[in-house]
This record gives sequence, structure tokens and C-alpha cells, in this order.
Amino acid sequence: MHISELDTPVMLIDLDRLERNIARMQHECASRGLANRPHIKTHKIPAIGLKQLQAGAVGITCQKVGEAEVFAATGAFPDILIPYNIVGKQKTERLLRLTTQTRLTVTADTPETVRGLSAAAREFGGELRVMVELDSGGHRAGVQSGAAALALARMIGDAPGLTFAGLMMYPTSDYVRPVLDDARERLAQANIPVEIISGGGTGAWARSAAAGATEHRAGTCVYWDYNCVNAGYCSVDDCAMSVLVTVVTDACEGYITVDGGSKTFTNDNLSRERSNGYCLEYPELSLARMNEEHGVVALNGAARRPKVGEKIRIIPNHACGTTNLHDYVVGHRDGRVEVVWPVAARGTIR
Repeated sequence: MHISELDTPVMLIDLDRLERNIARMQHECASRGLANRPHIKTHKIPAIGLKQLQAGAVGITCQKVGEAEVFAATGAFPDILIPYNIVGKQKTERLLRLTTQTRLTVTADTPETVRGLSAAAREFGGELRVMVELDSGGHRAGVQSGAAALALARMIGDAPGLTFAGLMMYPTSDYVRPVLDDARERLAQANIPVEIISGGGTGAWARSAAAGATEHRAGTCVYWDYNCVNAGYCSVDDCAMSVLVTVVTDACEGYITVDGGSKTFTNDNLSRERSNGYCLEYPELSLARMNEEHGVVALNGAARRPKVGEKIRIIPNHACGTTNLHDYVVGHRDGRVEVVWPVAARGTIR
């Protein structure tokens, strides 16, 4: 079957581009002496995660316990990092169950999180590896100083059921370097070994290597998206994900409407482009606004424009958010359908 025969809206993955992107991600890390630990939140598909392991990744990164449960249940992912504060008995109990299926590492940035993890380890058994997160300038999480990192590392090392595993940051940035350097020096003086320094962020491989990280976590680069194109990390020709939609009306002058809206595309907008995605067949057009089931496409005076009933492909601004809106993806080569993958970890927000 050709993708033009598919019902819409449907998320497409160009398999040749996907495989090139996986190989590039592995090369970017390996050439800089970094272990590659890709983030699966972009694709949420075990079959793609397995491709990343086969290319040389040392393990995977999951953002939530639910994602880790889906991937660990396959038996194919023996090393999983969850770079997130896991808080509350319901979640920590699930976390400890996972330690029977995979080598599990989590992160913490407060004593409360450490105490909760240790209590769960004592109650449910198992051993958790815990890294200390450093604030990289986003001010969403992470300790603020080397002294705080040392204090938390000591607390982790002393806590029953926990092992201090290292330091984590997202994204790897110039902001975090002074704190990271101070933390490493303090930990060395205290004779506390730092097994892992985990950097992160698509396009931040070089910064992780310069900071002395041992591994790097990146997600979006498995597909790339239009945000990444605008950031200069890739070209449109690198983008493996697109969404096939159908033009349903051209009744409004200057616009057409497609059958994919905010339930099909993430609404992460680009202030510069004022577009929610890039149209492959008609680059002059812009996905100007969305309702739940309507995507309103501005024609922008283009002489060449699609007709009602025509199918077009749009590269979304943000691949990760778009993935979580779809039950399955269709993998193709040169437009011929080769595989249909369920998005197995879709909706695993807990």
C-alpha cells in the first residue's frame, strides 16, 4: 500500500530517515567519547528503542514510571534511567517493582525525594541507583550549588536501599558548568565516586563532552521536527516524522482547512514563523491556527495550492508532543507502507 491510500489524519515515519537519524545520534555521541542513552519520550515505541540499542546505545531514558514499565515489560531493555523526581508511595512502589526487570536509575534534587525512595526500598525490597540533578538554568528542577549536590549525594549514600550513581543535568548548558565543576571537586575531596555524569538535550552533544559528561540523553533527534530545523540542528530532509492530512475545504478566501487540528498536532507555535508546522508539498503555506479537528492553513498568496480532497504532509513543530496524540504510526520507505507500530507508551504520564 502507498501512503496516499491511507485514511487521515495519520502519523508517518520515513524509515530511511529514521535509521539515518539513529546512526547520526550514535555517531555524535561516540565520536565525542560519550555513551548514548536516547530518550524514548519522542517515539514511545519499543521497536524503535530496540533499533537504538542495536546501533550502540548503552540504555534508554524514560521520563515517567509508566514509560519505563512499558519498555521494561518487553524484556529487551536491561538499563533504564528515569531523570525525574519520583514522589509518592504509589509511584515509588511501582518503581521498586521495576528493579526486578531492569537496572534502574532515578534522580533526585531534594531530601524529601531521597527519603521517599529509601522508604520504598526498605518496604518493598530492591536497590535503587540515584543521581543528583543539577539546575541547568531552566529553574524547573535541580540543586543550585556544588555544596547542595555533595550534601544530597552523602544522604543518598547513607540511605538504606539507595546507591549514589552520579550527576545529571538537562539541558547541558554553560549555566550549569560552574555548579557541575564545583560538585565534582567537592565529591572528589570527599572520596565519593561519581560513576556517571549524564548530559542531555538534542543538539547538545558537544556541550556534554566539553563539560566532562560520560553519557548523553537526546530524544527529538530520532525524528527531528520543525523546531529543530529552525534551530539549525537539521534540515527538512532529515525530518522522519510527518502527519498526512486531507484538505476538507477551500471555501474561506486565503485559507484551506485540513482534517488535523490540536488533537492531531501539538500546538507548540514558533513565534518567528507563526506556524504550527511545515508543509512538505507546499512550503509557502503555513498551518496558521488550529481548533480540535480543524487545521487552518494560510495560503500566503501562493499561486500553487492544494485542492479539496488532496492529501498533504505536515512536519510538526514538536515531534514529542505530536507522538502522544496518536495511537499508532505508519512506517514507510519511498511512500510504500512497511510497518505499523502502536505507540505503546502513549499516555503514560504517571
